[in-house]
Amino acid sequence: MTGRVLVAVLSIFLLLGAFASPITDGIKTWRTNDTTENFNVTTGAGETGANVTLSYDLYQAATAEVIGITSDNDTDVPVANSYVEATKALEITGLVASDTRVLGVNYYSETDDRVMRILGPFLGILIFGGLISAILYGMWKKGGRRR
Repeated sequence: MTGRVLVAVLSIFLLLGAFASPITDGIKTWRTNDTTENFNVTTGAGETGANVTLSYDLYQAATAEVIGITSDNDTDVPVANSYVEATKALEITGLVASDTRVLGVNYYSETDDRVMRILGPFLGILIFGGLISAILYGMWKKGGRRR
């Protein structure tokens, strides 16, 4: 019996290792929209940063979820520096001072689907918990048939 429990535990870890990344990527795809917005931004003398207000919530309020920022000013090197969730303000740095440009911000926004906003944070737990439960239940039922 101990050997079977060990095999089950190893099977669970192998399944989690093999499928964790594709499952979490799929959950992210369900929970987000790929959004692009353009902003006219003017920086003053000595200013190399600006705030833009996104139309949608940035996924997990993390600047890592900004896919990319483009500028029609070739000397700009725009970078998402910080995000304020309450106001949807994204601070962009790396801009040339005293200039006007159009910034294109491509980011993962939270989906507007209410079901996904509620269930989304728990999908990983539900999927992995279901797999683990199914394996353990199968072992329990198989072990109970022998006598």
